[in-house]
Amino acid sequence: MRIKILSYNIHKGFDWNNRNYGLLEMKNLIKSTGAEIVFLQEVVGKSEVFKEKGLVDSQFEFLADEVWPHFSYAQNALYDHGHHGNLIMSKYPIETYENLNISTNSWEKRGMLVCKIKIPVTAENPIERKLFASCLHLNLFHAGRKKQYQQISNYIEGINREEKDIPFIVAGDFNDWNQKSFETFERILGMKEVHKHANGNFARTFPANVPILCLDRIYVKNLEVINSNVVFYDQHLSDHLPIFCEVDIQ
Repeated sequence: MRIKILSYNIHKGFDWNNRNYGLLEMKNLIKSTGAEIVFLQEVVGKSEVFKEKGLVDSQFEFLADEVWPHFSYAQNALYDHGHHGNLIMSKYPIETYENLNISTNSWEKRGMLVCKIKIPVTAENPIERKLFASCLHLNLFHAGRKKQYQQISNYIEGINREEKDIPFIVAGDFNDWNQKSFETFERILGMKEVHKHANGNFARTFPANVPILCLDRIYVKNLEVINSNVVFYDQHLSDHLPIFCEVDIQ
């Protein structure tokens, strides 16, 4: 059974220079890919400032509405006028969810949202299947990311001990400018980075107007990678470009 996946840092609905707001255009872009499981970062959950400006305040509800029947939002950055965080939207039911605190310092509040998703029985899928989906946004500096890699590795290895061979997806903004995440995710955890596996290199996703850095990742385990590409578009809706892939669940 083939599953379409998308990961995208939406930059709170603003473009790369914070001038133009395009949340509806972002929703339409995501919808146009046909993605069935979507991983989003920097999603506003509440903002008094946005309300005052007449902008969408509860972005996770707006994005999921009428398209993805199941979603889970987890706040990470909390401030006086609101909060933002990670969001997983799914065509398939979310059985359980949790938000792990993977912050390593006082000024970068980071979380790892993990959902257990059920793929119901259909003509295409004769056996009920389950998978874990994790959305994250990691630290800006490598020293902090190294600690987070270890935290994530410990969590995934714990899941593997309890539910051997269950499919696992880890997607998001890794801030992995020095391309070191593979040492943990590929060498230690035996995961595949979808764009690298399909195309031989990590996806260039930042900045959106002139993508040079490979900051975003989709890692999978116990899933077959069919294809992967960066989603380009005429307008630069965010400061990041999305990554799309198709995988096969056996």
